[in-house]
Amino acid sequence: MTCKFPISDENMLELLKKYPFLKHRYFWKAEPDDVNKTDAENIESNWYKIWDGSGWEDLWKNRYLPRLFKEYDSWDDETKSKFFFTDVKEKFGEMRIYTTFSSNKNLEMIAEWLSSCTCQYCGAEPRTPDGKRMSYQSYGWITNMCRNCAIEHELKPEGVAEENYETELKNMESVCNQFGFKRFGNPTTLTTFKETDDGWLEVDKVVELDKEEERRQFLESLRCE
Repeated sequence: MTCKFPISDENMLELLKKYPFLKHRYFWKAEPDDVNKTDAENIESNWYKIWDGSGWEDLWKNRYLPRLFKEYDSWDDETKSKFFFTDVKEKFGEMRIYTTFSSNKNLEMIAEWLSSCTCQYCGAEPRTPDGKRMSYQSYGWITNMCRNCAIEHELKPEGVAEENYETELKNMESVCNQFGFKRFGNPTTLTTFKETDDGWLEVDKVVELDKEEERRQFLESLRCE
């Protein structure tokens, strides 16, 4: 697949020098260049290029990494030396980012959320008529797609008749109603997120929840009725 956002070899080397965590490394080794790769090898293979040509390339290169770079720049040298990617991969139709420790602004979690409603083939970000993020999920091995890619990569190869497309697409719909998480404790809180102008997410509200109501809902969820 063709890289949508190419980078020159010279700029790639500068990026790797400034942000050594972009180099592949072994978790149990101390140095980011422990595999003794040449410049040419590092230019060819690094975490910056992992999603080249995929629908997640824009999300990775233009929204997640610049925010990570900015946060990394604010750390002291000791903190910087301890940070690197342990793995970056697709799992259950989502971008999974594993690091030695989490960034302060939920960057990895937000990238995972957004990847679940970003077409893995073309990078489109489908919306419902009322503006909610959504995707069309394949059957079996989960792949999140836009409408056009769902037809081209799922329905046509499966031999679905054209008159049945709408029914099948409806069954494949997955709507992201709200991005957020609960933090249980004293108090228990719900953190919700809102979209930024470039399609990222930032904290919108942190609301304290009623502990007894949360407990009741939890017990209700355990009942097998």
